[in-house]
Amino acid sequence: MSKFFSALCTLLFIVVLTPSSAHADTFVITSGTLTVTGPVGGPVFNLSGDNFSVSGTGGERGASAPQVSCLPCTPGSIITVGGNFLGSSLGGGTAIFNGVNRGAGFGGTFQLTGPPIEVPFSLTALTITSPFTFQGHLIVCPETCFLGPQVFSADLIGGGTARIDLVVSILNGRPLFTFQKVTYNFEVPEPASILLLGGGLAALGARLRYRRRR
Repeated sequence: MSKFFSALCTLLFIVVLTPSSAHADTFVITSGTLTVTGPVGGPVFNLSGDNFSVSGTGGERGASAPQVSCLPCTPGSIITVGGNFLGSSLGGGTAIFNGVNRGAGFGGTFQLTGPPIEVPFSLTALTITSPFTFQGHLIVCPETCFLGPQVFSADLIGGGTARIDLVVSILNGRPLFTFQKVTYNFEVPEPASILLLGGGLAALGARLRYRRRR
């Protein structure tokens, strides 16, 4: 969880330096999954936390690191569970925040990061796991965010354990791996991380009130 802790610090630093006009509420993801399947699949996600739940599908491919780097890859290759999805990559769905259903079309950006992983030697299909951190800015529009107005936005942060599934083929006695699926399983953050987030948001609130008074 140390990487998740570091990601929270980084996100809070960015938020504090962002002008108040661009500020959005921040929600911590405590459970859910985000999955990318096949060589051209987009993200399918179901995320939830205190006073919110978001589910989305129908997005474009985006930039999923294992999806791109293992088409194909060999033993010894370095991959990560990272990924970046933005704009039309997020598709659309349902977004309920503080009891209000705001869903339809999504925009914004989802960014996932993780440490480098060396693909091991294997003559059978592989499953690789890795910790990851997540931060995103979700924009909700009535139908589509391509031309439609924005009705709501929120910052999302979280982390957990990702699972990469690779299928194998044997070429001249050597394995060749191809991306099949990556699943990001979100977990409840450590209490220390939550306390850090709360303290950072309190400081941010004080900073914004000071700006308004000036």
